[in-house]
Amino acid sequence: MRLARRIVLAGLGLAALPRGAFAQVPLPNGTMSPALLRALRAALGTPGMTAGWQPRGHSAVVLADGLRAAGGSDAVTPLDQWHIGSITKSFTAVLFARAVEAGVIGWDTPLEQVLPGVPPPYRGVTAIELLSHHAGLPADIPLPDLLALPRIEADARASRRRYAELALAMPPLYAPRTRFAYSNCGYVLAGHMLEAATGKSWEDLLRQQVLGPLGLASAGFGAPLGDQPRGHDHGLPILQDNPAAMGPAGRLHLNLPDLLAYLAAHRDRPALLSRASWRELHRPRFGSDYALGWFVSPQGNLWHNGSNTAWYAEAAVERDSGLVMAHCSNDAALMGHLRALLPALRRAAGMAA
Repeated sequence: MRLARRIVLAGLGLAALPRGAFAQVPLPNGTMSPALLRALRAALGTPGMTAGWQPRGHSAVVLADGLRAAGGSDAVTPLDQWHIGSITKSFTAVLFARAVEAGVIGWDTPLEQVLPGVPPPYRGVTAIELLSHHAGLPADIPLPDLLALPRIEADARASRRRYAELALAMPPLYAPRTRFAYSNCGYVLAGHMLEAATGKSWEDLLRQQVLGPLGLASAGFGAPLGDQPRGHDHGLPILQDNPAAMGPAGRLHLNLPDLLAYLAAHRDRPALLSRASWRELHRPRFGSDYALGWFVSPQGNLWHNGSNTAWYAEAAVERDSGLVMAHCSNDAALMGHLRALLPALRRAAGMAA
């Protein structure tokens, strides 16, 4: 049960985890380099790590160090795939924006318009509340119900419908728009809204509307398979993830070059979306510091992290400097060190930390 309880945290961004939930250890400091990445990995006891950055107008730099699995001999490479947990949420928000621009659904379409039997407290909730964590929904459905859902499915729409029903059956924590409450339920519901409106699965929609157009060929769903890094639980390699229903909240994997390319799209705001839609995605809501899929600083910088407690990933986009940066690990040791590697990545990109 210990493993199951850890793994079902997968969609949670660390803002939702209690302070002190993960141990901190002293970390070496400096400018990101192969030597520093190796020292960081050793200090954390992490099997494998990757880190990269790309200033506007320059090529991306990607470093990798360590092993794909503890006790193995295969070294991680710059092209390996990594589970990014709740960073997936920003992909779901981009997908929703694509659907809005196509006229399939609106930012202001209420749940009751596309889903049957929505209870009164949630009938008027829209994608803006769901994607900004202001719908009043709990963080997740009850643990026994979550564990009963399949982890691997060719088509997760039925499980996602079941998840949505269970989420909407829970009483709200707060009235919509009144308080920030980080919620995987909100993102699963947003993904389910798109499925109901289009007749296609969230996975197929994301491939067709976001991953394909952006050229993110390494991206896939769930834990990476084949000759790729493995997540780790208490030092042991595992091949397991959250139920497939939770896809819109946190089940994407991809390699670091593709993750940097995705972050660069948020920086450069290409024609994938209109300028107005990019602004919608990056604008904090209801007096909080959360936009649609991103935490946003007062300077307009974007940041998010993600973990299924067997992996950890962190991504950032700086509006003014034009720097994008990210790092991934195949365990959760960095959960106790939010943003700790970003200053070293900034120095490596030639910027003051």
